[in-house]
Amino acid sequence: MDNQSYMKKISARILKPLYILSFCIVSLGCENNDASQMDDTNPFDPQLYIDAQSGNIPLILSVPHGGNLKPDEVSNRSCNDAVTIKDEFTIELALAIMEEFDNMGQRPYLVINKMHRSKMDANRNREEASCGDKNAQAVWDLFHDNIQKSMASVNVKFNKGLFIDLHGHGNPKQRVELGYLLYEEELALPDSILDSQALLEVSSIQNLVKNNLTSASHTNLLKGENAFGSLLAQRGFATVPSRTDPVPLPSDNYFSGGYNTATYSSYNGGTIDGIQVECNRIGLRETPSDRQAFAEAFVSAVATYFQVHYFNTIPVQDEE
Repeated sequence: MDNQSYMKKISARILKPLYILSFCIVSLGCENNDASQMDDTNPFDPQLYIDAQSGNIPLILSVPHGGNLKPDEVSNRSCNDAVTIKDEFTIELALAIMEEFDNMGQRPYLVINKMHRSKMDANRNREEASCGDKNAQAVWDLFHDNIQKSMASVNVKFNKGLFIDLHGHGNPKQRVELGYLLYEEELALPDSILDSQALLEVSSIQNLVKNNLTSASHTNLLKGENAFGSLLAQRGFATVPSRTDPVPLPSDNYFSGGYNTATYSSYNGGTIDGIQVECNRIGLRETPSDRQAFAEAFVSAVATYFQVHYFNTIPVQDEE
């Protein structure tokens, strides 16, 4: 496909976004009839299935698919060929990352879904996530409400920040995959097109492209020397896209990003950028020592990423 034809394709994509961004949160007044369908003597409590922590740095971590809890009060998902496989060890990985940050006196915002994906998928829109189950919807609401509260806090305290949606993939290539809402064929385009307004409009880091400390281009922020993937690769974890592995192959089953990344990134407006981080299992998620090694690399990469692109020094601001 020539460049002109591809630009027409991208223009059509902008008019009809890839992801349905409409979502509803209980605190914003969405209809929720859970209470009328619960046993008053033993009501279903969604708070049992969500862990959330407030932070003191402009980083939000969410873990939508690592949960293992399968309450009988929630039906198994079967709508729309529902994917029900959990991302093993992603909760443990997030906690290792949090501990490593804590050793530095820093604390990201954290939102964990502990319900198994067979019951509720926290990286889908509300209806597909729950397949209509009211109890599943209550857990979905609480998960996303906590992300929204975290984003509001980051905006107030820091004016900008980064949202990371943490996943685990089962692809054969043992490397980290970073999703910026761009397909592999888009990452392979010439820099002049990748840096165009048309491609920027469908990127999850578009605010960073417009407002970064070194005026780095979209291409450089995706696969240049100080791209997040390059920083992870420099610390021993192969990553795509990065300077050493800039473009996934069409056969790689590359994950470009999903509902959460589209909803909670500057793709959807605002000054908080987003990246879906898909972690391989072997050598990264599988053992405590692997997770610790990645946690150290991840925290170091985030520190450099923030210092080079967002802040001269990482701001730390505790709740007053």
